[in-house]
Amino acid sequence: MKRRKIYHVIEVCQKMIKTFPKQGHNKVTFNAMFYRNGKRLNSIDQAVIENFSPLVRSYDKSENPDKVKVEFKDVETGMLIWAKTFEWTDVDEEIPKSLAGYAGLGEAEVNELVQRKFSEMERSRELERLTSELQRVSALNEELEFQVQDMQNSLEAKKQVEYYSNIIGMALPGLAKFFTNSPVGTAFNFLAGTNEEKSIEKPLGDSSDSQRETILEMITTFVQTLDNQELGTIYLMLSEIEKDRTNIQKILQFITGSTKVETPIQTH
Repeated sequence: MKRRKIYHVIEVCQKMIKTFPKQGHNKVTFNAMFYRNGKRLNSIDQAVIENFSPLVRSYDKSENPDKVKVEFKDVETGMLIWAKTFEWTDVDEEIPKSLAGYAGLGEAEVNELVQRKFSEMERSRELERLTSELQRVSALNEELEFQVQDMQNSLEAKKQVEYYSNIIGMALPGLAKFFTNSPVGTAFNFLAGTNEEKSIEKPLGDSSDSQRETILEMITTFVQTLDNQELGTIYLMLSEIEKDRTNIQKILQFITGSTKVETPIQTH
């Protein structure tokens, strides 16, 4: 503890010595008077400031003082530049608390600092890991959302195909009336299950893919045979169906409920 006190004296004085050239004092000497129990001991007189630290430490060791008075004078003018008396009780108050007790950190303090630094490093690594994991999960979430949307679109399309396939299957017997003795009429009868030829052995329900392809091919072939007026009429009818799909049942009921179309009487 005593060693820390004299080091504090030297530290304060050395800081002051550095200011002397800025004040215009280039040649400076110092005096150091040592006291113990109010009695003056051996002292340092008119020594150059370059030797301040080693001389003060040496006298402190030999005299074991409890008070030190330091004076700095300009050599050329003899003017007192700065003076201060250090008593060990005063020094105790001036020394920072962190410097009291030990010259360095004890084992407990060192362990605490190491543990604190280690915890900070662990938190930093955990933060980096969590950030990386968040980025990975976000990318995976975007991919899953895309897959879900794609499956929903596929499911909706499948429902639409099944819906129209059922409607077409119900309408086939009635629609066939309009295509009697034609290749299209024969295809309608086949898909409706009313084909009288015994050579047909595979019903429509055996293969949904084959059924769909056949229906689409049949509809495409039929539409291509229409003239512009008929094609325009079909387009207008499909537009109304798109607005209100209950029109499908109305058209189907009209077609299947109709009997033969009467031929208008011609007058001459």
